[in-house]
Amino acid sequence: MNDNAESFSIPAEIKQEAQEATLRLLPAKSKRVYEKEMVEFDNWRKKRGLGEGAITEEVLLAYFFNVEKTFCCLFNVDEIFYAEINAEIGSRKYKTKKAKILERNQIEEFLKKAPDVEYLKVKVALILGVAGACRCNELTFLDISDVQDKGSYLYVLIPDTKTNISRSFTVMEEAFSVNAVEMCRKYISLRPKAAGRRFFLRYVDGKCTYYTTCRHQHNFENIFKSGFISWAP
Repeated sequence: MNDNAESFSIPAEIKQEAQEATLRLLPAKSKRVYEKEMVEFDNWRKKRGLGEGAITEEVLLAYFFNVEKTFCCLFNVDEIFYAEINAEIGSRKYKTKKAKILERNQIEEFLKKAPDVEYLKVKVALILGVAGACRCNELTFLDISDVQDKGSYLYVLIPDTKTNISRSFTVMEEAFSVNAVEMCRKYISLRPKAAGRRFFLRYVDGKCTYYTTCRHQHNFENIFKSGFISWAP
């Protein structure tokens, strides 16, 4: 069985289809980087007369060694020094920085204690972020039409995700100790009618402005600084 597996040759068109399928799975930002590196590797491979199927461990090692030598030559770096840098980096012991994580009781505490006049937008972003496991970018570019009021719950659509696959989720009234749906409705009612399509706008002194927010305003760092939750560092 092993002999048959080794002698089996995959048709070129199947390989091409598999490669195209893999590229479609890549996020748009990463795809450009991967394609650029693939072109450089492909050009290097063609210059050395290697066929399309000649991607082996030995070929990859030779390519990476060539990249290292090119770097040293262009920037006049001694290869021995380059190796010493690699050894030094590998010997360092990095201490990972523990990220702050909001526990369920802290979320409930903030939603109940923080005043709406200052933190209503943050509360709504927190509710949507937790209910839909949303990224900062997804909250930032959320469209007003993506949040639909269904009466007893909200239906939220995230059409543009990092994986290019849309998803949706619901926000129920009883999802938190406060009425999450009513809180979101309150924020929506404060949005100016002539505001843009962005769901989240700048919120100052109990009023929404016409200006949109940036992704850094949805990292919830201000929740820890607000003083309305118990936090033990």
